[in-house]
Amino acid sequence: MTFEWARNAPNVVLVILLISAVSFSVLTCPLLAVDAEWTQLVKHGQELQAQGRYTDAESSFQSAMNRANEIAEPIQQANSLYQLASMKQILGDYRGAEVLYRHALEICDRHSAPWLRAVILLNDARLEAAEGQFQEAGKMAGESLVLSRSLYGSNHPSVADALDAVAWIQIRLGNYHAAASALSEALAIMENAGPGNQLEIAAMLSDQGYLQFCLGRYPEAEVSYRRALEMRRAVLSPNHPDLTDSLLRLGELYRVQHQLSRAGEMFEQAIPKLRASLGEEHPRVANALNSLAVLYCDEGRTSEAKPLLEQSVRIYSKFFGNEHYQLAGVLSNLALIETAHHEYRDAEGTYTRAISIEQKALGSENPTIAAMLENLAQIYRFEKRYDDAEKAYQRAIDILDHTVDDDHPELISCLTNYAHLLRKTHHKKQAIAIEARLKQVSPSQAHTAAMNSLVDWHQLREH
Repeated sequence: MTFEWARNAPNVVLVILLISAVSFSVLTCPLLAVDAEWTQLVKHGQELQAQGRYTDAESSFQSAMNRANEIAEPIQQANSLYQLASMKQILGDYRGAEVLYRHALEICDRHSAPWLRAVILLNDARLEAAEGQFQEAGKMAGESLVLSRSLYGSNHPSVADALDAVAWIQIRLGNYHAAASALSEALAIMENAGPGNQLEIAAMLSDQGYLQFCLGRYPEAEVSYRRALEMRRAVLSPNHPDLTDSLLRLGELYRVQHQLSRAGEMFEQAIPKLRASLGEEHPRVANALNSLAVLYCDEGRTSEAKPLLEQSVRIYSKFFGNEHYQLAGVLSNLALIETAHHEYRDAEGTYTRAISIEQKALGSENPTIAAMLENLAQIYRFEKRYDDAEKAYQRAIDILDHTVDDDHPELISCLTNYAHLLRKTHHKKQAIAIEARLKQVSPSQAHTAAMNSLVDWHQLREH
């Protein structure tokens, strides 16, 4: 069986997104120096933001908005609304951020500020993605990309930022090839833009690493993650949330490769720093707790993992409600613990709820759903409901065949377990066909299937 984990979606992704546990970077807008006090307040807020002092930055941007209202300058009002909304977004106040973004966009429409509209649309797109509204997010990111290209040409950093947002949304939708194309173009633009773009490049490298991770290309993902980490270390303070995001991503990468002690070191470094900078009940903290819980499960410490997952569910529910896609991955992990404790009926109900949430947000053909279906199939096997198990395996394999490469660990896992089921139910001819396919990409896995050995749930890699 495989573990499913939640990802924070805002990005600078986010997934941040990853809000995708994903790093989130805020774009800057040109400052029109019509008022020295307003300009200073915005610059001070941006400096505080770069230091990871988000609450202080929010206060400075609030003062800038008040000043813009005093001088009745609409473009400065829209810019202030945008800056303040960005801080609320980082701090997890998505509803507050949404109201401010929409107000800022209304001002841009009335006063013809396309450069500012493009930036606001981009962060609003990331907000929509963080809330699981991926279709709307895609439209906004696409409009921002068109605006940026019309304003600056095809090789401007603003175009790269928009492409990065488009890529993140495509990753979450399981459209990996489209995401890879957009990310490659974004990185090429940003790396050719000259010095001063290290944080933006680091964010894109982090997204590239996440895409490689989703595709099962773990060595490539580590190279991208480590490049991002070193760039961030050179610029950010040791406790900055974006730096801790790099540590968490590396931790998840090590965990799926069964390097559990290295993964634990990364999580132990990152989680206290996240709590110190964002508070105990922030979505990015929930994401980190979920990752740590999965590590504990891998180590057989399910009694320690369960309260972490329950805390993660409480945080996500508080911020997003009970139907948010971030919740689906945590519920899937809770179901795994219920399975390990032989609470199969409870686990089935939890998986069914998780799959329903995920389908509403991402559609029925997303690879994350395949991981949940495989785990659900295992429960059916334990209950000797072999027809239901076969249907779940077939659906999971069909999804993965359309979204990942043949040698992806998740697909190999699913095929291996399906072959074992077929042998168990005396469908030897079908099992041999699956094993032959496995042998082409992973001879050792094919041998395991042929030997009728059930792959243990905590030994398989997560998608």
